Amino acid sequence: MFSTYRTAKLACLAAAHVTMGPAEDDLSFQLDVEDGWSVQVPAGTWHDIINTGDEDMRLYVVYAPVHHTPGIVQKTSDDAEKDEESGRDKPPARSVQPKNTEPDKKA
Repeated sequence: MFSTYRTAKLACLAAAHVTMGPAEDDLSFQLDVEDGWSVQVPAGTWHDIINTGDEDMRLYVVYAPVHHTPGIVQKTSDDAEKDEESGRDKPPARSVQPKNTEPDKKA
């Protein structure tokens, strides 16, 4: 994933492996985390969190600016993609979004 937000904070409730870096093919930051850890992802950072435990991973994400329709819940990334493509999930009018001159091809 590529973080376009100013910052993202992820709270992990399982054993996981975190990777981050300046490019998709340069994820030089590597760290194993466990239940109760928090991971901060700076804006513009490629990152991934991979479940390494035996249980399902629960991941809570807090980021800014607001990017989703208030109250929307998506259980899978496929659900999130469908909601964005259909226009069901869009930022509220009060939210100031980053200015993009072209579509994000990195995510």
